[in-house]
Amino acid sequence: MISLLLAAAVGSADVTPPWDAYLDESAFARRVAAWSTAHPDRVRLGTYGTSREGRPLVVATLSNDLETADERPALLVVAGLDGLHPAGTEYAVRIAESMLADQADLLEQVTIHILPRANPDAMAANFDGVNTGRRGGSRRVDADRDGMIDEDPARDLDGDGVVATMRWANPDLAPPATHLPDPGAPRLMKSPDRSLGERAGFVMLREGEDLDGDGRVAEDGGGDVIFDRNFPHRWSPHSVEAGPYQLSEPETLALAEFVLGHPRIFASVVYGPHDTMVTLPDSKKMDITKRTPIGIDGKDKALYETLAEAYGTHAGQTRSTDEDDAGSLHSWLYAHRGIPTVAVTGWGRPDPPEPEAAPADDAATTEESGDEQATEEAPPEPADAEAAAWLRYSDDFRDGTGFIEWTAFDHPTLGPVEIGGMVPGFTLNPPAGDLDGLGAGQTAFVTALAGMRPRVIVEGPDVEDLGGGLRRVRLAMVNDGMMPTRTAMARANRAIRPIVVRFDVDRSRLLEGQRVGRVDGLDGRGGRALFEWVYRVDDGPTRIVIDDPVSGTRSIDITDQGTAMNGDDR
Repeated sequence: MISLLLAAAVGSADVTPPWDAYLDESAFARRVAAWSTAHPDRVRLGTYGTSREGRPLVVATLSNDLETADERPALLVVAGLDGLHPAGTEYAVRIAESMLADQADLLEQVTIHILPRANPDAMAANFDGVNTGRRGGSRRVDADRDGMIDEDPARDLDGDGVVATMRWANPDLAPPATHLPDPGAPRLMKSPDRSLGERAGFVMLREGEDLDGDGRVAEDGGGDVIFDRNFPHRWSPHSVEAGPYQLSEPETLALAEFVLGHPRIFASVVYGPHDTMVTLPDSKKMDITKRTPIGIDGKDKALYETLAEAYGTHAGQTRSTDEDDAGSLHSWLYAHRGIPTVAVTGWGRPDPPEPEAAPADDAATTEESGDEQATEEAPPEPADAEAAAWLRYSDDFRDGTGFIEWTAFDHPTLGPVEIGGMVPGFTLNPPAGDLDGLGAGQTAFVTALAGMRPRVIVEGPDVEDLGGGLRRVRLAMVNDGMMPTRTAMARANRAIRPIVVRFDVDRSRLLEGQRVGRVDGLDGRGGRALFEWVYRVDDGPTRIVIDDPVSGTRSIDITDQGTAMNGDDR
């Protein structure tokens, strides 16, 4: 596996903003390969598939006993599914390294599967000297429906290392102008508010040319299918970004098969452009069928509130970007697989520092100045306050690297245009110098999340001799963990195999109770299921078998001498 990973990595050109000093393809391969050298008894490196371009999809399984790792409760961490979020890979790498070095006790109880770079093709493209803004995989798509595929990609025309935006002051009737500079933040562009008498004067285009001569610019390039829109839950048909069908991409299919092949996963963390922790998902709104929640089931709200509280405590993130959850990995894990899933960006726009208080001697001067300013007309508010805040953050704290100033360019077909705008990925990825601190916070949260896992214990069985060769047996299953064994959403759609309890006797001997009982789920913090049977005794043993797809299979033999527990009891 190590040789495969290193062989697949190639040297990259200089990494461009906003992820300069991040792990490029070769540096990532070396970093991951070093885990096996440093911790050969705690990490198993492997692949769960291959990308469309042939790169290995890496999985690191962390456990203090690799032979029994797949039999233990497991936590899943997925990162790098979106090509514009390499920060997720950075967090995942740091989580793995910290767990291997410092969490021996935890790894005795829990297995952690880390998939640190789930979209290696897009990462490689964005790190290869030009930030192309690519999010999706390598499927070739006829996005403009002209019979040709990827013939008109966006391009870095001005050679600054970033595929940005062009604004074109178009004097013609077609295409029509759609934007104007925002009066509240003139470097940003906005749609006109006709009630204010505003008129558009610019056409906004991706940086590139009309290579296929259809009158449109950079409308058919690579990376069209976004992986976090290709999963089954609320998948959007007829959307190019969602893919031609559910799990159409080798990367998403391989990830789904990995999840299906590891039923012991009790929770997951997905790093990407979505957020379910800083702002909780909607717990009331339903889709058009009135049966499927848009966000989470209302009965799962308390669970997500608890997870969000823990995330805030350990990770400290208070602001985040977000986007539609339709077709996302985290919504599929939650809704279809019954896995409580945390989706986070890992970082948000920092708060500006509090202004320093004016010295007492200057109070009168400040008051007079304020009176003068109050008489002047206040500047208009930016149409997009969040975009304006990011622009200020770029200017004040990142040396302007988040925004490319509008610069005149002589376009080969359009004539004079200006190229500039926000740098793709800037709002998702922190400065490289902050990654260690952020990674420590994410590690603390993942450790806490593992401690919240469901812990199904068996109480009893209590055996009562009723006389006449009859016995009554009572047994309870109790979840002592914080998390439920199944989300409310999974119980409602019955997509997950239940816990099965079998009273293993001949039907003729069972007088009372169900021979096969099912538990759709146990709530956290003491959720309980009680079973009771009355049966006729014979010379052979009687056995209770509990089959839990998450915590394992265990059996209890009931004999004249008492009971004996067998199997896995975690």
